[in-house]
Amino acid sequence: MCQTRPLNPGLGTLSKFPPEIIFKILDDMLYSEPRLTHKTLCTICQLTKTNKTLETLIKYQWIGQKAYTYIKDSVNAIEWHLDSDYAYDFLTRRGVDQQTIMPITGPADLGPDLLTSIIFDDCVDCFEWFASALPPTLMNCCNEGGWTFLSLALHARSGKLLYRFFSAGYPFEPSDFIAGYANALEIGPSNIGVAASSKDHVSFARMWRKLKEVLNGRGFQRTVRARISRQELAAIKSVAPPYLQKMLYEAGLTVLHPRSRYSPYYDGRRNR
Repeated sequence: MCQTRPLNPGLGTLSKFPPEIIFKILDDMLYSEPRLTHKTLCTICQLTKTNKTLETLIKYQWIGQKAYTYIKDSVNAIEWHLDSDYAYDFLTRRGVDQQTIMPITGPADLGPDLLTSIIFDDCVDCFEWFASALPPTLMNCCNEGGWTFLSLALHARSGKLLYRFFSAGYPFEPSDFIAGYANALEIGPSNIGVAASSKDHVSFARMWRKLKEVLNGRGFQRTVRARISRQELAAIKSVAPPYLQKMLYEAGLTVLHPRSRYSPYYDGRRNR
């Protein structure tokens, strides 16, 4: 269950009201927004687990009527893509400007869609609503704006879903994905760049090691230098533990040795 949106304790007392009052409150929650949000969906799911009375009323009376159709239609209407290639084809056919990508946080007027919000909120339970429709490899699926699921989870530092994505495995060409664009329109940061900018040093190190393993000396340093910007590098360096500082140093991405705090590239004094 979503831990970032705790249930309002007062909602648990809804079972004391007549069913018509409960249904009116639920209707107001469900239809008050331009599109179904994770906050609303997750609250409804939590209410069904509050007590048996609410579970029966919500599952078998309220959801069993028009609300079920609305929720089902909203879930089915969510736009997502199997991978960046599918997302690119869909977005370009729709005439999306390839130089203007949707912000990773969603359209300014609407915010993130339901599935993106679930990833941002690291809600494993609500993610399960969609899991059966998704391919085995989850991280390279894309949301409505073309952002990979992995980049969304990295941006929000969604630990539980990141664990789920990494456990499911990388796509067929891991190096192309890790160092590739986080957005299907091929503009903006790389997937590993998003890990760096979000200061998620655990995920960054995991992706770094995988990239190094796959490339096996075939242009690894050139790749990381090209696909991690200065700003992203500065962000990850600011939180890098010693082992990661050493990895960055060995790739030539930092001039200061993590132990000596001295640069072998310059014949100067030790920094203090």
